[in-house]
Amino acid sequence: MTIDKLATQGRTIYSTLAGRQYSEVSRLRNETLKSMFASKENAKHKRQVVANIKGVNYIDDSKSINPNATWFTFETIGNPIIWILEIEDKNENFVSLANSVKEKVHTLIAVGGDDNKISKAFNGLTNLIQVNNLSEAVKMAYYFANEPDVVVYSPANGSEENIENNANRFLQLVNEL
Repeated sequence: MTIDKLATQGRTIYSTLAGRQYSEVSRLRNETLKSMFASKENAKHKRQVVANIKGVNYIDDSKSINPNATWFTFETIGNPIIWILEIEDKNENFVSLANSVKEKVHTLIAVGGDDNKISKAFNGLTNLIQVNNLSEAVKMAYYFANEPDVVVYSPANGSEENIENNANRFLQLVNEL
């Protein structure tokens, strides 16, 4: 065997081993992340079913204050989603949610915020409705929802200080339906 063949064979073996190692690390990382999030499954304001009206679950996910947390919530839901997104003028990049929105969200109801930013991120991916306040959003979701839809209030932005207040407002409005 020549030194060139040995070098080529060594690179092939190295690439194969590196690929397997990456695959294993990636699998373990995903399992770890899923178990971390799953252990908080019943946490208050995190994927919490607060009502079932006409066969439609209303989910309080107000603890999802960044796009990654909202993405994970979407990944755990198998039914069509009506997403209530409340913008708090935080500079979040919602483009990372585009694929999930296209696949899982049939109606996005955006409350307040920058209309242009929301349109740029989600226009053409789903039905997009702009409203002025959370009360309008909940009523609009009720109007569009049919069994087996899931209405998810998941801000994907905001701050931890507002979670309790936002969740309580959502719960009150859903209970008034």
